[in-house]
Amino acid sequence: MNNDSDVTGAGQDSGGTVVVYGTRWCAATQYVRRYMDRNNVTHTFRDIDRDSEAADQVRWWNGGNLSHPTVKIASDILVEPLSNEIQSSLEKNNLV
Repeated sequence: MNNDSDVTGAGQDSGGTVVVYGTRWCAATQYVRRYMDRNNVTHTFRDIDRDSEAADQVRWWNGGNLSHPTVKIASDILVEPLSNEIQSSLEKNNLV
């Protein structure tokens, strides 16, 4: 693994279904990553400080803003989500 992205979690194989875009220094991003870990959701982390393609994708989804965390769960894009929004999307997509 490199410093730009990590795959973590021991749950279902998401095949890239869950991707957390954010920064390593952001408390909200770290909260989302811990939430995924606690719920055994396999996910990929894309560090938008170090991965320009990931940063461009976040800007495209957010009207030019580099909002983080931005979470992709299947076809759902969640911007700075609350835990209940994450849980709802995970359930809708049969990932928990």
